[in-house]
Amino acid sequence: MTQDNGQTKIIWDDSRMHSTSTDVAYVTGTREEIMLLFGESRAEDTNTEEIRAQLKERIILSPVTAKHLSILLNKGINDYEAKFGLLEMKSLPPAGQGRHLSLYSPFPKSDIKDEKSGLPLQLVKNLNVQYGFERSFKIFEKTLLANRFLLGFKKDSIIQNPHEKILDICRQMDMPENFLKAFQENLPEANIVLFGFEENEKTCVYKAYLEFGKKYGNIIKENPYRAEPFIMHQGFKWDTSDNTKRAVARYTCFPAFSVENMLERLLNVFYSKKDKSPFDIAENIVTLGLSRADKYEFLYFEAEEENNPRRSFDINMYRANLRLKELYPLLLEMCRHYSIPPDNFHSLYEPVKSQIFGHLSGGVEREGRDFLTVYFGEKGSTR
Repeated sequence: MTQDNGQTKIIWDDSRMHSTSTDVAYVTGTREEIMLLFGESRAEDTNTEEIRAQLKERIILSPVTAKHLSILLNKGINDYEAKFGLLEMKSLPPAGQGRHLSLYSPFPKSDIKDEKSGLPLQLVKNLNVQYGFERSFKIFEKTLLANRFLLGFKKDSIIQNPHEKILDICRQMDMPENFLKAFQENLPEANIVLFGFEENEKTCVYKAYLEFGKKYGNIIKENPYRAEPFIMHQGFKWDTSDNTKRAVARYTCFPAFSVENMLERLLNVFYSKKDKSPFDIAENIVTLGLSRADKYEFLYFEAEEENNPRRSFDINMYRANLRLKELYPLLLEMCRHYSIPPDNFHSLYEPVKSQIFGHLSGGVEREGRDFLTVYFGEKGSTR
């Protein structure tokens, strides 16, 4: 089959072609690429405000190719209308008007549709505040967990009765009573609150965090070069089906650490008697970040949980504004080390590779297994 576009003749090889039908299309992209999303709407969907569609195909184009396609597509539509009459746009209004289009893929917020995973998102949305949304994927031996997210917001962004409204979210998520009491006692000191969800190979977990950011500012101001470690976050985690299964995590911040301090502690505390491959990966990621940020601009944390062996580190690198695709070779190395099939990794990586890498966590998780976790978001640091 041949096609002449007026300049170059294209000879098509259709030996690997497959056809698919679609009644929903959407276009999104970044500076480097344009993505065409195609799907099928749900026949039973009668919602006048939102269309829910199953994402079937994602085609990634360079901006130049996308522009060329738009020219050809416009010509094709003009030829069609000249022959068969004008087309009326009844099914989908222009972007930003009327109904909202949601295409389900592994990572966008629109994919959070399960009753349990969707509850934290809906409850935070009901506050009508600006919130941050962060995804992550956790890797340990032969296991890749990707259904994980956090939502965070400033407490004072809630205009009326912030404590009461935040505690109401905790209750609706069935936070254990003893956790609720501790959360309430520490809430006045917190400036940021986060709620989250994670699914592991056995169950699902709700999470609620208090962040004490004002302490950081005060400690740095008092002693910027020899600031002592302090508890920056307090985390409450419980099983979504049985809240008697629960854990409290405390995150200690080391505010005066340089990158050299961080790597030295990782090597001595977490990898001195183990396989050094995870350390090498972490070191290479941090080194890459140093090309974009000063060695004192990253934040280092260590976390421990009560009554289990969990001990981990976390290096926050949002200041570097790295995109996940810049870490691609290191992410592949991570998958090779933990025996993750490349296809499994790429199915979650491709939709989000242009998002901002946020922080790297690793060490020993609550089941005693070595792990690494990559966090990322839509926005980076504005400094």
